[in-house]
Amino acid sequence: MAQAGFDPRASVLLWRNMAAAGGSQPPAFLSTHPAHNTRMEQLAAGLEQAVEIHRQARAAGRMPVCLPP
Repeated sequence: MAQAGFDPRASVLLWRNMAAAGGSQPPAFLSTHPAHNTRMEQLAAGLEQAVEIHRQARAAGRMPVCLPP
C-alpha cells in the first residue's frame, strides 16, 4: 500500500471502520484471517516504517489513482 503511494496512516482507521461494520467474528483460532484488533495492532506497530516507505514512494512520483467502479 505504501509503495503504491497510498498513505498507510489510513489503514488503522479503515480496519476500525471494517470492525464496526462487520459484526462479530469467529475466535481467532477458527479464522483464516487475523481478528480486527490484532490486525489494527500489527498495522500500528509497523506504521513508522510504512510512513517512511510512503514518503519515498511519493518522492519517486507514485500517486495512487482510484477510479470509481
